Amino acid sequence: MIELKKQVTFNIHRMGEDKKPYLETFQLECTEATTVLQALETIKADLDGSLTFRRSCRASICGSCGMFINNRSRLACRTKVKDMVDLNSDEELILEISPQKNQPVIKDLVVDITPFYEKIEKNNPFIQEGSEKVEQVDKTSYEQVNMVSNCIMCGSCYSDCTALAENKNYLGPAALAKMFRFVADPREGQKKKRLKELSKKNGIWDCTRCGLCIDACPKGVAPMEAIVKLRTRAIESGITNNKGAKHAMVFKNDLAKGGLLNEFWMILKTFGLFGAIKQLPNAVHLAKKGKIPPIFSEKVEGFEEIDAIFKQLKENPINVETKKEDDGPGAG
Repeated sequence: MIELKKQVTFNIHRMGEDKKPYLETFQLECTEATTVLQALETIKADLDGSLTFRRSCRASICGSCGMFINNRSRLACRTKVKDMVDLNSDEELILEISPQKNQPVIKDLVVDITPFYEKIEKNNPFIQEGSEKVEQVDKTSYEQVNMVSNCIMCGSCYSDCTALAENKNYLGPAALAKMFRFVADPREGQKKKRLKELSKKNGIWDCTRCGLCIDACPKGVAPMEAIVKLRTRAIESGITNNKGAKHAMVFKNDLAKGGLLNEFWMILKTFGLFGAIKQLPNAVHLAKKGKIPPIFSEKVEGFEEIDAIFKQLKENPINVETKKEDDGPGAG
C-alpha cells in the first residue's frame, strides 16, 4: 500500500521578543499519520529552529501542547493534520496555528499560564476540614468527582471561553470545574462556604453557557455541566442573594405562572430598585424603539401543557447530576 503524502501549508501566527505579532508560512509534506505536533517539531528541526512551542508527553496527558488550530483550541499531539485538511483534495491545503486565546503571549505559540493557575489556586484546590465532611463513603460517593477529575489543565476551555474574552476577571471553566470537584467530594467539609464564594461576581453566574468549553475539552470533563451543577447546588443550599440566582428563579417562576418571561419586571426582581434605576437609560432607548414589554403578561396558548410539566417535575424530581462510574485502575 502506497503511503499518501501531500504538501500542506502551515500558517503560524508568531510573536517575537518585540511583542509584535506576525504570520509566517511553512511548507511541509504530511501523511495520514502526521500529527500537528510532529509537523511543528519537523518545522523547528529542519526549517526554523527559533519556532517556540510547548510540548512534553505527546500522549494527551500533560496538556502542554494546547494551541489554537483551525479556529479551535486543541492539543497538537492528538490532532492529526488529515483531520484538519482533506489530504485527498487537489486544492491548496492550509492549516492555521496560533497561540491559545485569553492569555498573554510570551513568544510564538507559548502563552503565560500564570493567570490561569492563579484563579485555581485562589479558591483552595484541596480538601478542607469542616462539619459538612461525610464520614461513611463508598465507591458510588465519587461518581461526581470522577467526571471532573480527568482535567489535565491544558487551558483549552479557558482559551475558547467567550465570557473570559469579555471579562478577564471571570474565574473561567477550568477553575470552576476544579471547584466542583471539591464541592462534590464527600470528604469536603466546607461545601456551602465554597458555594457562597463561587456565587459572587466573576463566579458561576458569569458563565454564558455557550458550550464551547465542552467542545474544546480533550478529556470529556464538560466544564459547563459542572458550572450548572454548582448553580443548582448553590440555590438548593439557600445561596440566592445574588443577581444570577435571582435571575434564574425569576425565569423559572414566570414560566411556571404563565409560560412566558415577564421582561418588564425581570430587571426589578433581579437587580432590585437601585439596580433597576441604573437601567433607566436603556429603558428610554428601548421605549424610543417601541420595544418596551407589557407590564402584565397573559398566559401563553397551551399553558396547560407547561403547567403539567411543572407538576410532573414537582412530583417526580429529575436527578440532574451526571454520574460517572469509576472505570480506572482497580475499578470493580
